[in-house]
Amino acid sequence: MNLRALEYCVEIARQGSFTKAAQALHVAQPALSMAVSRLEDELGVALFNRATRQISVTAEGQLFLARAEACLEGLAGARRELQDLTQLHSGEIRVGVPPMYGIRHIPDLLMQFRARYPGIAMHVIEGSADDISERLATRAIDVALLESRRVEPGWESVLLGSDEMVLCVNEHHPLAGAESLSADRLHDEPMLVFDNTFLQRHLLDTFCSTARVRLNIALESNFVPLVIAATRSGMGASTLLRSVQEQEPGLVGVSFAPAQFMHFNLCWRADEYLSQANRRFIDTAKVFFQEDAGSPLSR
Repeated sequence: MNLRALEYCVEIARQGSFTKAAQALHVAQPALSMAVSRLEDELGVALFNRATRQISVTAEGQLFLARAEACLEGLAGARRELQDLTQLHSGEIRVGVPPMYGIRHIPDLLMQFRARYPGIAMHVIEGSADDISERLATRAIDVALLESRRVEPGWESVLLGSDEMVLCVNEHHPLAGAESLSADRLHDEPMLVFDNTFLQRHLLDTFCSTARVRLNIALESNFVPLVIAATRSGMGASTLLRSVQEQEPGLVGVSFAPAQFMHFNLCWRADEYLSQANRRFIDTAKVFFQEDAGSPLSR
């Protein structure tokens, strides 16, 4: 049985098209179609319905391709294990980081990791927590930095530390001198909020709805620099992590009452092979955050 034909079939099922699969695999479509036809002849069943322009997988194809994909993943893991025997002179890590979580810490961590393992290529992807979670679940990345409430039960994870979500205002704002504030202090306050892809937004909504306070939204965005700039200009108040606010001149952070903390985990898929490069990255991250004991994310 031809492994390349198995790869072709799995990609056709993903793409729903022979043409798109050929493009994704960088092969000529006639060659792809011929390989699939030969495999179907060998198996004695049709794997795909070709009656319409939209290709679909037959019942027999669904059964076969589920096993085939698992076999291909196992072989890919075996290849990675063999590559790891080169003592990390090469390899790669694929890390997902939601916006803001890594602003304070991830650049320094990556520079430290690069200094120790210069042969390992680093691929860092930023996206919403939902996007990063999906990428980890679908194996588009190997490791993800996520808030604890976003970690799926079937994943392995290690707690790196905590950070506080604070209300941020410019230094001339009437709330800048407050030691802490309850939800009722936000009544009628123009708010610069992140969209619903941010866990901070959910925490803020819950904080206010519990006290029956309705937010006065002046700006909603998923663009962190925009929210920071608008807060500094005096357009309104926003929520940032304490570690981010402390790096922004002219911004004051005020704790909520009760204080709102977020706990951050580095997580990866359980019961699957994780390359030595990724394991070294996890070990480096654990040591890095332990040594960075003076930062909010390590308290």
